[in-house]
Amino acid sequence: MKFTSVAVSTYFLQALLISPVSQAFSPSGRTTLRNTALNVLPTFSVSGNHVAVGDVIVEGNTPLEAKPEETETKTTDLTTEGIHLNEVSDVINGVPKLTADVRDEKPEEDTRKKLEDTGREINGVRMTKSLNKKKAVKKQPEKEVTEEPKTDNGVDGVGFAEKLGNSGMASAAAMATAAVNAAVAMKTLEAPKVDKSYVSLDTTDNELDNEGLPLVYDAKLIETYWKKERGALNKRWGYFVSKAVPFLTQLVTLFISEGKIEERHIPGLSKKAREDLQDLGPTFIKLGQMMSVRPDVLPQPTLDELTKLQDSVAPFETEIAVQQIESELGGPLGQFFTSISEEPVAAASLAQVYLATLNDGKDTRVAVKVQRPDVLSTVSKDLYVLRRAAEVFQGLIERFAPQQRTDYVALLNEWSIGFYTELDFKNEARNQKTLRQDMLDNGITGLTVPRVFDDLCTRRILVSEWMDGVKLSECSDEEIAKGTDVAQEAFLTQLFETGFFHADPHPGNMLRLDKPTEDGATLALIDCGLMASIDRTDRDNMISAVIHLANKDYASLVDDFMKLNILPEDSDRAAIIPLMDKALSPYVKGGGAKKYEEELKKM
Repeated sequence: MKFTSVAVSTYFLQALLISPVSQAFSPSGRTTLRNTALNVLPTFSVSGNHVAVGDVIVEGNTPLEAKPEETETKTTDLTTEGIHLNEVSDVINGVPKLTADVRDEKPEEDTRKKLEDTGREINGVRMTKSLNKKKAVKKQPEKEVTEEPKTDNGVDGVGFAEKLGNSGMASAAAMATAAVNAAVAMKTLEAPKVDKSYVSLDTTDNELDNEGLPLVYDAKLIETYWKKERGALNKRWGYFVSKAVPFLTQLVTLFISEGKIEERHIPGLSKKAREDLQDLGPTFIKLGQMMSVRPDVLPQPTLDELTKLQDSVAPFETEIAVQQIESELGGPLGQFFTSISEEPVAAASLAQVYLATLNDGKDTRVAVKVQRPDVLSTVSKDLYVLRRAAEVFQGLIERFAPQQRTDYVALLNEWSIGFYTELDFKNEARNQKTLRQDMLDNGITGLTVPRVFDDLCTRRILVSEWMDGVKLSECSDEEIAKGTDVAQEAFLTQLFETGFFHADPHPGNMLRLDKPTEDGATLALIDCGLMASIDRTDRDNMISAVIHLANKDYASLVDDFMKLNILPEDSDRAAIIPLMDKALSPYVKGGGAKKYEEELKKM
């Protein structure tokens, strides 16, 4: 079965909000689930590191002491907006450091007038520092905490008998999880294959780093690395389990006892999930950041918590970044740049960005994206952890909610390929050039994509045109509205015309430009690390699906979804069509995910 990329799913799977999971927790579904869980008790038992499954005893992985990995964090002022440059005094390898600060007001003058030379150098290069005021962070109002209802016997929420019953179900859920985990541990996990992936990547040229990891995604080479690093993988898995099992056990218990997650539980669960993702490191922070812009999938309290992950990544030191730049480009910093920012203007889970000026006689301003040291090794181990976790989760779904037919392993595989590919900056440069030319060839003048400086790009360094602007995530509703038509035209052209589109289009990857470009562009689309390629047949089926959705022709929409492999071919059409009518009719009214949620609550 073929699966779309994360962004394709955003456009089409969010429309199919009729997941069989909801059926699993209907009154009749809850009864079945409760009985299944209780019946698990005599079937599964756990003793030490062994799990009895029926008459068979299997041995799981050696228990590991779960300790947070030691990481050195450094608190540094970061800026993530349109940039004001101030000349500073430090010089790195002959290039002056430039720092950029977030603006708290609209630009008044040429930003280059706001630089102050600090007199510092690094490796003979000037360093500059911004004089602009830093943007104040809005303090979120404290939400009123309401007490949960108490029963007559004084036990919060539920009575003692019910709590006793729920504890038995929680034990059953935990034992079932242990059994599935043991079964998965006995399997040889394969790395995701790219033959069914939509992720745009060039596999014609590959090379290995000093640990034997491919710089371009290659399933066989990654599997070889996994075999070599089995001890490290098990240690990482142990730490992941120490975070995931308590959280998932709590979720399963709530599902079994209440049939759904009541709203009163969501803030606490969301906070716990965010803290766990933070502790687990860059890969999981990236996963949380991706989900923080999905109001169609997650409730608002969860989105609020996950949004905090946007600012939770500490930068690595500029001196290390300079060493990386010089190593990758094969020469001293001053050979390529005349200045560089003292601190990164943005730091993310995979890389951080500096503002620099080229040594081209024009002091052309550029964005220099530098990959985090050793991130490829970390991501490779985490992909194994996620791959294994997906197998466990799939096993639990098949046991407790067999009518849920989503292939979570395949979905995780697609995300993993895309995530790994984002670490190949040569691929990102190629994507960026292709997307820029596609927009120009199709007459999209309102949106631009930064130019790439090929001779300064490697697998770990990306140098592209600097854009002065403000992220849409920091713009007012009125400012966003002005660019909506332009953005819609650009993305629909990518999705339906060229078949090559930006697969990570969150508000942080779009800038409202301070000034229109020479071609009249008012928006800029950045970060092309994750792009999707869609063939003509799939594009035609997508267009057909949009037309049928707009016309509320749900019978034909079912056919479209089957052709796109969103629904299996043996789906129960008679059951799905009325559910589509109920679930998607509010969606057709428009107004976005929040409006859609409001409409559903009225039903």
